[in-house]
Order: sequence, then structure tokens, then C-alpha cells
Amino acid sequence: MPTLLRDKPSSNVPPTVPAGPEQGVIEEARRRQRIRRVRVALGALLAMACVTALVWAATGGGSPASPRHGDRSDSAGATHSKAPVAAGFHLRLSPALDGGQYGWCVRVEEGSGGIGGGGCAMTPVTSAPLAMRMSGGSAVTGRYSIVVVSTPQVAAILVNGRRRVPTIVPPGLPYGLRAARIQFRAPPIPRHTRVTSTPVPRHVASPPPEPTIVALDGLGRPIPNRVVREPIERPNTSGHGPCTLHASGLHGLVPQWSHLASTIRPFPGKLVGRAFFSCIDTEYYLQHWPLDAAILLDAAHPGAVPAAIPGLTPVAGAPGFFNGPGDFKGELTATRHGNTWLVVAGGRNLAQRIEVLRHLAPTVKL
Repeated sequence: MPTLLRDKPSSNVPPTVPAGPEQGVIEEARRRQRIRRVRVALGALLAMACVTALVWAATGGGSPASPRHGDRSDSAGATHSKAPVAAGFHLRLSPALDGGQYGWCVRVEEGSGGIGGGGCAMTPVTSAPLAMRMSGGSAVTGRYSIVVVSTPQVAAILVNGRRRVPTIVPPGLPYGLRAARIQFRAPPIPRHTRVTSTPVPRHVASPPPEPTIVALDGLGRPIPNRVVREPIERPNTSGHGPCTLHASGLHGLVPQWSHLASTIRPFPGKLVGRAFFSCIDTEYYLQHWPLDAAILLDAAHPGAVPAAIPGLTPVAGAPGFFNGPGDFKGELTATRHGNTWLVVAGGRNLAQRIEVLRHLAPTVKL
């Protein structure tokens, strides 16, 4: 018999009493009673385990089937419902850092064999439902893709007047912005006709024409697209502007070049959510590592306290510093300096970016 059910001497029977037939019946009854008690206890434990499993399953259990934190209510009041994030399709936003640029850089990340890329200076406004359009593909595989970032009221994209592609809310997009991925194909280049070192390429396929796309609201109606003309920032070669960055006290930190804004002006048009304006960025080198430092202002109201930078989280052990993904320049580390963000991207690691930030002095003249 298992150890859990092993009999113990009863304290009610003196050890000198011989074990007769009556005593054997009593001991057998006691043994069966103990077995019943153990079975009842095991049954209760099993029932509790089943109830726990059912509750875990009903609440999602922290599994991918639980509600996605990226799903948001539609701030524009469209009637479309929340759509799941397409598998293998992700977007990531970070502030545009080049001096004189407004808005965001968008990074497209697709699944294996997919198309990656992105672009900068996206400034979503309420009057332009299609905030950004990025395309890419391969003539060898014949796969092409268009990724569209839209304002919250866009429920679907009408492709070539026939196919509807619903928009989704990827986790990487703030302020209720939505996105859609339009995929299309063209005949791939056969292996024997691919471009090689031969002087005259043969039958090289050209990319197909991109489809026409129209934004639709929750009732399937086209949304007018009124393009907002952003301020044209001419290259500032004078070396002087309203913003400056000065580095001191860190041996080996050497500036290489800068982009400077000539003036600071509020962004025209009504922005969806918040955005930033970079009034200067400077490329530094430290221990052979490139780092891009920039001063970010609120795009709509320069001089006001800018919003939090999406995707950045507080750095443990370094109060006032935030870190997270950036654009092609690398990870981004930021700290508030008055009514600005002072940011550094790239470099060797987080510790180096924080060290550089601690030795930079920004100035802004509004």
C-alpha cells in the first residue's frame, strides 16, 4: 500500500492485546475509513484544479487570446469594429530627428520573406485620411506590398475600385492611428532570365503599376483627402539657428555635422494626437561610435510641454531618462530639458547614450 495510506498503530488498542478476529474487523473498518477520507481529499483537490483551469481559460490566462492592449476605441466615432493585428505585420513609430523635420518616422516590419522598410516626416492631420503610404517589393519573387497609415476614421481601403482591405490597429501606432497592408503580385523573373553580369539583360520584368487606393469610412463612403502643405524647410548652411547643442566635459565627444532649422513655426493643420518638431540634430562620434543628438519641440505649440514619446520606458536606476526603439539610427534615449526633449540615438549602448545626454546643453530661442 502507498505510504500515504500506510496504517499507523491505533492509540485506543493496548499493544499487549492479541490481534483476534474482532480486532481485525475493527482495523479493516478503520483502514477503509482512512482510504475514503484520502479519496475525498483528492477529489476536492482535483475539483479545485478544474475550476482554476476553467477560470484561467475564461479570462484568457495571459495567452495571445486575451484582449490585445493595442486595440483602441475609435476616437473619430467611426462605426467599424476593432480588427485583429495581421500576423507578421508590425509598425513602429519614433520621432523624426533631422533638424527642420516635423512628425514621425515609421518602420515597417513584416514576417519572414516579407518586405521591410519605412519612411520619415509623417504628420497625420484630420483633413488627410491617408497619412503615409510606403511601398516595396521584389521583381525576383513577384511579391509587392503597400503599407498605408491612416487616421482613425478610416475603416477600410478601396483598392482599384473593387477590393476592400480593412484597416487594423497595430500596437506600434498611438493616438488611434490605423494601418492597412495591400499585397499584390506580378509574374516573377524566371531563373534563366535574371539579371547577371551579361552585358544585355534579357526579359527583365518591371514592377507592376501600383493600385489606386481610396479611404473609406465606417459606412463605406469615400473620405475626401485634402493634402496639407507642410512648411518647406530650406537647408540652413549659415551655422546659426534658433536652437543649439553644446557638448562639454566628455573627452572624445566630437561633433561631425548638423541639420539646423532656420525658424520655429507651428505645424499647419489640425494634428491627430501629438507630434514633434526637431529644431536641430547633430551627429557626434564617441569612441568610434556615431550618435545622433536632437532637440524636439511640440509640433503644434512650440514652447509648450511636449507629449511623452511613444514606445519609451523609464530607465531603471537612472531617474528622468527614458529608452526605447528608434528608427534606422538605432535605439533612442531621451530626457526632458525644460519644455523640450533632448534625445540621443545610436551609439554603443544605453550607458553611452545616457553619458552623452548628461554632457549636452541645449538652448532654444523661440
